[in-house]
Amino acid sequence: MQNTIFYVAANETLGVVRDYANAKNATAPTLVRGVEACLKMRLFAKSDGPEPYPLSAFSNVVSWAWAMDNDFNEATTYKLIGNNADITVTTVTEEIDEEEYTYTEVSIPMTNMNTEELAVWLGTQKSMTGLAGELVGYDAEGRQIFILQVENFTVRNRITSLGTPTEALPDYLTAAQVRALFAAGMECEFSEDGENWHGVQTANDNYLHMRLRGESLGVWSDPIVLMTGPRGYTGRDSFCYVAYASDATGANFSLTPTNLLKFRAEIHTETAIAEPTVSDFAGARWIKYCGDDGQGVGDMVASVYDPDGDGKVLAAEEADHAASADAIPWSGVTGKPESFPTGAHLHNMTDIRNPVYQKVYSASNPKILYLDSPIIRNTQNNSSGTVELEFTGIKTTYEGENVGVSESQMLTWEYHVLCGADVTGVSVGSESCSMVGINIPETLPLINGNYTYHVFVIRAVCKSGAINNVRYQANYAYSYEA
Repeated sequence: MQNTIFYVAANETLGVVRDYANAKNATAPTLVRGVEACLKMRLFAKSDGPEPYPLSAFSNVVSWAWAMDNDFNEATTYKLIGNNADITVTTVTEEIDEEEYTYTEVSIPMTNMNTEELAVWLGTQKSMTGLAGELVGYDAEGRQIFILQVENFTVRNRITSLGTPTEALPDYLTAAQVRALFAAGMECEFSEDGENWHGVQTANDNYLHMRLRGESLGVWSDPIVLMTGPRGYTGRDSFCYVAYASDATGANFSLTPTNLLKFRAEIHTETAIAEPTVSDFAGARWIKYCGDDGQGVGDMVASVYDPDGDGKVLAAEEADHAASADAIPWSGVTGKPESFPTGAHLHNMTDIRNPVYQKVYSASNPKILYLDSPIIRNTQNNSSGTVELEFTGIKTTYEGENVGVSESQMLTWEYHVLCGADVTGVSVGSESCSMVGINIPETLPLINGNYTYHVFVIRAVCKSGAINNVRYQANYAYSYEA
């Protein structure tokens, strides 16, 4: 049974459907044809506000009647009526939105919700609105002492039918049905003229038709023309026989291969031979298909590698002939070059016979120091009065590779600067060179007023953070007349 709760302001005969707090109008509930319902109509005493209808007003009511109709014509029959004997009135309390409300509730059971009158009124409409309900209370003398009407109930119609729906066959096959069709296969018949059919194909047949196998009542397909071409040659039987022998003449003939039978032959015939013999292979060609067995297991005897018994293998004796090459005079050597020019190369100090020799590198304003030239000579005549000491790198040789300085190394050069005027200032280092000056005089005069070489000792040491991690030290050494 469907419990339907709704709220009605019952201060007048025509009640107004309201919300649970009697604050605004609401819609009358919807009933469903054929579904038992119990209307729980909660009554307010006033047109607004939650004050419940006084239960004491029903103290003299001894029976109730509830009827529903869409007209007020006494000549017509009600559409629906309640179970009047089971109508009750009670006080209920309910908490809604965290607030407690007390109602006077009239409970109206309605078990017969599928009357002919209701069905006619609904007809084929899916729902109808406009059904009114009337609640009447009677006292002990049968007088109507309470009347409340509520309008605009909606009744929802039912989906009904006079018979069982007709099953619609699917327009597709299930997976099991498809597998069954493939498993059954096709049944074919053949015909010469497309009219008379038989099950076994003959050479004269020109048509076929088919249907699913096992479908005795199935429909045959339309005739299908068979593709025919020129008749081929009649096939012939062919039998192959293989035999084995010990030589090319067929000696020791056998049909079973062995290690001793190293020759093989085969024949092809159109008829079967029950027991082939050597005569059947008279026209066959015997082919040696298996090589001769080797001699021994691969060891070489002395008579092979030392036939003269001198204790040397033949290859070693050939090697002895190389000793005679030392006896050939230089004039007897052919194809030798006319000269042997030397190429650029390096030597360790231990390989140098005259260690006091020092290679001099001369250039105009040199900026690179070379490991193979401990003496650097600046050939540019300096007449400005200022000597600039600046070196930006170190190489192995003039065309060699750049090198650095490790922590365990200290490299030293003499730098000879040609001057044509007294030196009144020495510039040390630059943005491209980390260099410090040590013991450099303020002035360097010319010797006897002539061109003079002033010599500085340049050292390179490893210094983290310096340019290229190399710091140069410049120290005045001596001067000499050019």
